[in-house]
Amino acid sequence: MSLTRGALAKICAGEEVPEPEMQVLGYKKIAGSGQERYRILLSDGENSNSFSMLATQLNPMIHNKQLEQFTIIKVDKYVCNQVQGQSKRVVILLEVSVVKPGDQVKEKIGNPQAMGGDGTAKVQNQNSNPNVGGAVKRPNEQPQTNYEAKKPMVSDQPRTSVLNPRSSVGAGSGGVYTPIDSITPYQNKWQIKARVTSKSDIRTWNNAKGSGKLFSLDLMDESGEIRATAFKEQCDMYYDMIQVGKVYLISNCQVKAANKQFSKLRNDYELTFKDNVIVQPCDEDTSDVPTIIYNFMSIADLASQQKDAIVDIIGICKSTDEIKEFTSRAGKEMVKRDVIIVDKSAHEVSLTLWGTTAQNFDGGNFPVLAVKGARVSDFNGITLSGGDLLNNPDMPQGHEVKGWWDNEGCNMSTQSLTVQGMRSGGNDGGNMLTFGEVKATNLGTGSERGEYYSVVACVTFFSKEKTLYKACTNQQDGKDCNKKVTENGDTYRCEKCAKDNTDFRWRMMLSFNLGDATDNSWASCFQEQGEKLLGVKSDELGHFLENDEEKYNAVFTEATFKTWSFRMRAKEDSYNDETRLKHTVVSLDEVNYEAQCKRLIQEIEKMGGTLPDRVNRSNYM
Repeated sequence: MSLTRGALAKICAGEEVPEPEMQVLGYKKIAGSGQERYRILLSDGENSNSFSMLATQLNPMIHNKQLEQFTIIKVDKYVCNQVQGQSKRVVILLEVSVVKPGDQVKEKIGNPQAMGGDGTAKVQNQNSNPNVGGAVKRPNEQPQTNYEAKKPMVSDQPRTSVLNPRSSVGAGSGGVYTPIDSITPYQNKWQIKARVTSKSDIRTWNNAKGSGKLFSLDLMDESGEIRATAFKEQCDMYYDMIQVGKVYLISNCQVKAANKQFSKLRNDYELTFKDNVIVQPCDEDTSDVPTIIYNFMSIADLASQQKDAIVDIIGICKSTDEIKEFTSRAGKEMVKRDVIIVDKSAHEVSLTLWGTTAQNFDGGNFPVLAVKGARVSDFNGITLSGGDLLNNPDMPQGHEVKGWWDNEGCNMSTQSLTVQGMRSGGNDGGNMLTFGEVKATNLGTGSERGEYYSVVACVTFFSKEKTLYKACTNQQDGKDCNKKVTENGDTYRCEKCAKDNTDFRWRMMLSFNLGDATDNSWASCFQEQGEKLLGVKSDELGHFLENDEEKYNAVFTEATFKTWSFRMRAKEDSYNDETRLKHTVVSLDEVNYEAQCKRLIQEIEKMGGTLPDRVNRSNYM
């Protein structure tokens, strides 16, 4: 077996040695270190180094006897640090793989000479003891002349060398900084020059151990990303100072293994601000630090994404809801705001903003929104939540989508991926069907969650009985209860809330018949869709019901024989031990006849048909 001769001297001199193969001549547990750590006696066949350490995450290799004496290993990743205030250099093994076990090798390869603590190679005729520090002289052996090899140049600045390193960030702009992907818990001194790509809201906790607060931020340079967290006093000191998109010089942080439950960044480590942390705005040239990198996808393509996928989108804020405050089930006060974003694909989607982002958001004048790291949900069809938001970003994609909106997008009909009451787990597909096709295919039969379809249909009849009911006005977890109440004199009892209220609100629950050219079907809808269908608010309809029967009937007469584009859900429902197929309206819109004609022409031509000569196809396609 051959080793990578000379590798240890090159590593200690700061040179790059890709995947060197070395031999383990022994190891020893370091006493008094506070945690389990091991020194390793390494050999490259030419030199041996007893100032090597095993990263703590590799301790199981010791326990499992994978690094026994004479084992040949390949060093996949390492770091070489200079001990602060000393000339000593320590090689730390971060990732290794066994090439050949020691019980198969059974001997030391070559005649390696012990290196000095400063990383210099000293050639001497000696045999190394397998125990670390093992340089002993055999009895009756004549001492041989030692001579010092040419000492490599060592910079006064501590230098980090890792496998496949990237250039130090800022090397040409006033200082030398440690690349983010080179930071490990084994380094004593470093400083990074990084851009803040995201910053969380301040989060608080209160438990038996005490109370506190924190915020986290993601940092990026040309080598990679890392998450940092500030607690208590550091949270107060730096939260307002640190701004997303700005570049800072940061040092004196604790480095620890990353908690992948809370961070999706590709880094094995994360930072914690300590009492002596230094965070300074970077006043020098920051062109060497990359700006926030987006991987935008069109809103239309969100339909192909899996639940919980993380995406970047850019579009126009078409509308925004009022801010909503509520208490979570865990008793935490929450703030959110829903906005609708549309892009050039002529599709729109709902995005939920949280915390201070929701509170400070201004959706006036149709701003361009760039969202990084939003999470895809299947709630109400397809929705997005969270992410880092930039309002009217100065980037080519932003100017492009703004120009599209001002010139044509504001007048276009768009398709929403978010539909109240719909979940994307159903067999949606977005296909337009007729009632005849729905019944012929038994759509919805046997589906636990229901199946969805779209249909253009006319309202032929309303059942006015039980159209309205009196509902509870209480809120739970930020949501209206809306359960039916029982009148008890001047109070209204809600059994779900177990409370008596002095007031109620009217709620709609419509039942009506829909028909198209192929068949008809009974359907139902609730509050928001009912108000849109009838063109009247539920409290106004309730007033008519109790005070003006003629106006009440006129509302239904006016809404009859109007045609709408419906999104429907077909689902089996059991009542009195009888199973039937129930059709529910989840949304409705006015018919876009231009799009409807285009769709019908495409269906005709797909089936081999042609349009009459008197119809000018170009008027529709």
